[in-house]
Amino acid sequence: MTNRELVRLLADRGDGAVVADFAVFGGRVLAVRVDARGSRLLDLADAADVTERVRRVRADLQIASNELIPAPLHAVAAASLTTGLRRLDDLLVRPLAAEGDLYVAARDPLIALPWSSFPSRRGLRTAVNSHVARGRAVDGDGRAPRVLAVAGPGVQHADREALDVAGGWEHGTALTGADASTDAVRRALEDHDVVHLAAHGRHDADNPLFACIELADGPLFAHELDGLHLPRSVVVLSACEVGGVTPGLGGEVLGLTSVLLRLGARAVIASVAPLPDVVAADIMPRLHAELRASDDPEGALALALADVAEPVPLVCFSSVAGLASG
Repeated sequence: MTNRELVRLLADRGDGAVVADFAVFGGRVLAVRVDARGSRLLDLADAADVTERVRRVRADLQIASNELIPAPLHAVAAASLTTGLRRLDDLLVRPLAAEGDLYVAARDPLIALPWSSFPSRRGLRTAVNSHVARGRAVDGDGRAPRVLAVAGPGVQHADREALDVAGGWEHGTALTGADASTDAVRRALEDHDVVHLAAHGRHDADNPLFACIELADGPLFAHELDGLHLPRSVVVLSACEVGGVTPGLGGEVLGLTSVLLRLGARAVIASVAPLPDVVAADIMPRLHAELRASDDPEGALALALADVAEPVPLVCFSSVAGLASG
């Protein structure tokens, strides 16, 4: 893909979308900003300062999501998180002047930020990936989507969440209890248009292909999905921090989300920090209501989070819609 090809696509779309490809060079955070009129290089901020601010935001997200933290400490962390996100927004996002759709290409540590929670992105479609990837050319084929919602063990509201999600779709099925097995989920990923996983999970920074989600009969690891062919599906990982990623050789980003995208998912909505069960149970039915209405995962997440008071670390990992493969 060339810069000229990307500019032509954005011009044909005519919706004011912006693509921002971030990099660190010479101790500075830079971004190549591309829109319908062309591209330009932006020198945004000191890299060490940004890295420290990202570290603080991620630490605040950890504390703010812990329901056992005393209320005064939670309030301090929440205030610090709000301040940190506002400052990073001023440094990284507002200079992009993206008033509509924003496609972010970023690597460590920026890809681990809750991009949809930046103040200037509230209610706006935001997509994140590790590179400027080719996305879907057209949306949908007119048939009702096949939807599966899975409840994993140890999640307080998982059964209710899975039943609520599945019940909202014409062809929705819920797997709970012993039925929510690793084999059932692997099979479902290949023949469902939307798969929602209300399950605990973890990202292994040292061994990213051992990122996993916990199911009734044990963990389903990222490497166990190799060989599957996903049908341009939307996968929602309503789980703890399974949106985490680890940088690999050559800047490649590894983790469960990158595996799912490589296998064919057109979007993966996942959390880049711990997501409290009660927050997931509240937001997910709204997310699916928007997704049913629009078949637009980026837009559905933006609308589901638009009126949520506290930052929610859910991110839509996807590619530039309209920039088709082949």
